[in-house]
Amino acid sequence: MSAQEASSSRKAAAPSVKARSLKALGAASLAAMLAACATQGGPGGPSPLGRPSSGGAPPSTSVTTRDGVTPPFMAGQQITRVGILLPFSTRPQEAAALYNAAELALFDHGDPSMLLIPRDAGADATAAQAAAQALLTDGADIIIGPVTREGVEGATRAASRQSVPVIGFSSDRAVAGNGAYLLSFQLEDEIDRIVSYAASRNIRTIAFLGPSNEYGRRVEAALRSEAARRGVTVTRSEFYTRSDSEAAAAAARLASGPAPQGILIAESGAVLRAASVALVRAGVSTRQTKLLGTSAWDSPDTEREPTLGGGWFVASDPGLRQNFEQRYRQAFNRDATRLSSLGYDAVALSALLARDGGANGFTRAGIQRSDGFLGSDGIFRFRADGSIERGLAVMEVRANGSTAADPAPRRFTAPAG
Repeated sequence: MSAQEASSSRKAAAPSVKARSLKALGAASLAAMLAACATQGGPGGPSPLGRPSSGGAPPSTSVTTRDGVTPPFMAGQQITRVGILLPFSTRPQEAAALYNAAELALFDHGDPSMLLIPRDAGADATAAQAAAQALLTDGADIIIGPVTREGVEGATRAASRQSVPVIGFSSDRAVAGNGAYLLSFQLEDEIDRIVSYAASRNIRTIAFLGPSNEYGRRVEAALRSEAARRGVTVTRSEFYTRSDSEAAAAAARLASGPAPQGILIAESGAVLRAASVALVRAGVSTRQTKLLGTSAWDSPDTEREPTLGGGWFVASDPGLRQNFEQRYRQAFNRDATRLSSLGYDAVALSALLARDGGANGFTRAGIQRSDGFLGSDGIFRFRADGSIERGLAVMEVRANGSTAADPAPRRFTAPAG
């Protein structure tokens, strides 16, 4: 199938929807809002820019003018150029899912003045910096990606010199700021949500169980920080080398002490199930001690484990997420990945910001609007330090499907942090 045929067929598969901003309506639908691009498809429409090779060179059919890369069919137009940096050469499946989602956004609400320019992010900060610099030479007005901490760090070094914003996908807040905004799932927000909800239900003592890796220690540190803010005591922490047997042994050690009102388990899959089974076998009563989890619990595997029944975990807005996944599957005949919605929302956000101001719409004030945006995973907004604040749901595990114990909000009511 040619690029032109692929463009036309994907456009036909994706439903057309409207875009709205929270600022205008009080509650936006960024999930229903799709970005503009040159990849409009349809009879006689232009074909999309090709996916980059490992070297990330722009397609040979484009030319570089004084303003930047310009396909022949866009010659003479005022173009808003959106650069996208993804790990095409190092993590091709992940990159493909993100790029597919970006294309879904492009096809649903096309605007002939916006152009998507993809490049390979490479394997480290130096490669990402070089790729970002190439995008700036291409005339990029905003850069979407990369995925990794090092990638965002490198891209920001290049982009900040020309005051071009970066919408990165890393979950590490350390690389936010200096023009970089992290459109990602950040565990600090998740822990804030689960601890605040637990405290509202009179849970005042929480123990921690998690792997002895960077993720586990970040969760435990966030737990201690949020618990201190909300008058909750962290009674004990148990770490383990990530395996079923080690997790079970750590769970047994945790159960040997005084019973807390809640146990936060920073795990997923088989290791999570092994830990919860071991806790119950060691005498923990899930009627008296509430099991708590991060978004890592958000899996059908969790619902199939009886010992996790009644536990609470954090998740994206389930209705919006399911809508995105259904539309992605319809468009590409495959399931969306957990991160693919980030590619969708980033391109959709770019279109929203550029709708009135074009290339001049990517301002700090526009990106940091306090009422935020509603995306594929729920409401979100960017803080001044570049980190993201999301409106998350607290779900309760049930055998016939998890249900919302506390639904995700659809608008922000408190001032931005």
